[in-house]
Amino acid sequence: MSYLEKRNVTIDLLRALTMAVMLVVNDFWSVSGIPHWMGHAAGNEDMLGFSDIIFPSFLFCVGLSIPYAISAMRRKGKNDGDVIRHILSRSFALILMGAFICNYESGIDPNIGYDRNIYCLLMAVAFFLVFNRNQQLGWIVRLLKVIGWSILLFLLITSRSPEGRTFYPYWWGILGLIGWAYLFCALVYALSKDIIPQIIAWVSLFVICLCCTQTVPYSFLQGQPILSMPQPNIVELVLSTLHIGNASSHLLVMSGVMFSGLYLKKTESFSWSKQAGTTIVLGVVCIVLAIIFHQLFITSKIIGTLPWIFYTLGIDLILYVVIDWLVAKGKSGWMSCLKPAGIATLTCYIVPYLLYPLISMSAGWDWSYAIPEPFGIVKCILFSAICISITWLFGKWSIRLKV
Repeated sequence: MSYLEKRNVTIDLLRALTMAVMLVVNDFWSVSGIPHWMGHAAGNEDMLGFSDIIFPSFLFCVGLSIPYAISAMRRKGKNDGDVIRHILSRSFALILMGAFICNYESGIDPNIGYDRNIYCLLMAVAFFLVFNRNQQLGWIVRLLKVIGWSILLFLLITSRSPEGRTFYPYWWGILGLIGWAYLFCALVYALSKDIIPQIIAWVSLFVICLCCTQTVPYSFLQGQPILSMPQPNIVELVLSTLHIGNASSHLLVMSGVMFSGLYLKKTESFSWSKQAGTTIVLGVVCIVLAIIFHQLFITSKIIGTLPWIFYTLGIDLILYVVIDWLVAKGKSGWMSCLKPAGIATLTCYIVPYLLYPLISMSAGWDWSYAIPEPFGIVKCILFSAICISITWLFGKWSIRLKV
């Protein structure tokens, strides 16, 4: 049996842990007193906050899963056309949801007849109606999809920002960024007949990130990117059109693809200890690269710099070995409570968008009240546990987002 035909439990658990922690840090906004090192660094702050590690880890997990998912489709008899249509459909769904979420986060003008909470609740309900994976109810499912699309169309037409702007992707949101990066990297893997195009893609993304990211002001480039061209220019036009930007998100996803598609294949015949040792060395190499590139770039999630990318890749690779060791030794049972976050990850991500408006609208309770330390972090951990529990419960009711 090929390594891609086996369920990689380690990837499932790494994704579950990442999603669980993402729910915690995404809830930091609702409490006060969170230590600076646990939050996100500011735009031009040279710092790797704990929260700055989570999103790139999830992008890495997205890449790890791509070779397994495409291999599973092909084992079911799907041809290249089927695979590409699936990639396009999944990318569109993620980008669409990201656009709706970022319009919610930018604010809703209450004068249009409904407030921000109503927008959020309708949006989340519509996502579940449109993208629920349960196809056993026949015409009822089709009717629910029509209702869901109608709700999304209503929100798209009627929503306005507090400044009066119509629906617009001011940025693509977390899901949108994942969607664009997934689209590029999944197509590269699906259309590759051998490993060479994947290596070329990874190197190309690395070069784009290296050349198109602003440097530190005290470097010989004085804060300018290595590739500094007059505005406008064809390079930025192409990168913007393809929604690649400085390629940081794409590079993280492609690194996951390379790890699953190339590294695990090459080390399949290794003993566990040799594979683990090699992975740790690879993680250390990434951290060393981060230190080297830190001489030219700050460590910044907002900017998407190479030190941020390589620090997080190094951490993820070492964490992969730790989880893999727990799985190999049969000591990962305590992580089973996180499994819904790894199996129904998208559902778990959307559940807070059901909870936040319901809590805010109930009994006049203001969700953004200040909870002093140390209870704030405890509350965020509890919120994550509630979201995962609801995801598990939804699974029992056959409610699960599938794109």
